[in-house]
Amino acid sequence: MNPLSCLAGRFACALGGVLVATAPAWADSYPTKPVRIVVPFAAGGAIDVIVRAVAPQLGKELGQSIVVENRPGAGGNIGSEIVAKSAPDGYTLLAGTSATHGANAGLFAKLPYDPRKDFVPIAHLAGVPNVLVVTPASGIKSVDDMLARARKEPGKLTFGSAGNGTSLHLAGELFAAEAKVSLVHVPYKGGAPATTDLLGGQITMMFNTVPVALPQIRAGKLVPLAVTAGKRHFALPDVPTFAELGYKSVISSTWTGFFAPAGTPREIVDRLALATERALQDKTVADALRAQGAEPEFMGPDPFARYVDSEITRWTKVIRSLNIKPD
Repeated sequence: MNPLSCLAGRFACALGGVLVATAPAWADSYPTKPVRIVVPFAAGGAIDVIVRAVAPQLGKELGQSIVVENRPGAGGNIGSEIVAKSAPDGYTLLAGTSATHGANAGLFAKLPYDPRKDFVPIAHLAGVPNVLVVTPASGIKSVDDMLARARKEPGKLTFGSAGNGTSLHLAGELFAAEAKVSLVHVPYKGGAPATTDLLGGQITMMFNTVPVALPQIRAGKLVPLAVTAGKRHFALPDVPTFAELGYKSVISSTWTGFFAPAGTPREIVDRLALATERALQDKTVADALRAQGAEPEFMGPDPFARYVDSEITRWTKVIRSLNIKPD
């Protein structure tokens, strides 16, 4: 064997041993500066509410401050692309959702990121069903009332959402298809601005997440008609599910979890997952989430990865079968 090759090989082996030996120690020191979490939707929406409820305690668990940054647009794609192209060092994370890591794969012909290949799932935080709401001024008091009006005036009733491909949008499309009515979709850059227009009378109704709709429901400004869950929601026990009303396919929830750019060391991913699990177990955090209508539901990196894969598969089939387009 060439002596130089042998020497080079020994050096490479020695260097590799040093890297392997020092990687865990480096991970143990993480984080040494604030961690940024990008929320790819507008402030005030369900995802934003959930992340901001968890962030302070997560910061305590990590020993660093958490900076939450809203980067809305393109159904969550803008914020997702930012994180996908960030350094895989654990300092820029994404609050991925049922849109960015579920529906968007089937909705957009070309994404600026690959939800499977460009990210490492860290932890699932919580999921919330959607609730169909109208204003008292609409005069609509039930799903049957709304359907009667939709059939009398086909194509005139509008429903808002947090954007194309979000669970709010898909819930509306699923319902319209099963009820065989024509509803006009009006996308927004988040659930909060859509709610503002609903309250102002610019749209007829919307499928909103329970955390965002709940304060307005409690204040009497919105009327809940039905929830898109398999069972009644703990915060809205008197509101029927769509399944109860005979629309069994109308099941849709908005979930969120933390993702890191692909290539992030597993030691850092595990450190973040453990800190997230502990944050969700904190009573103050759990109470804050439930007060907003969200149920804490932790999943670690591996089960979360499997769940994301199943969501992408499920929603791609739904989107193609209903011929849903991003515009």
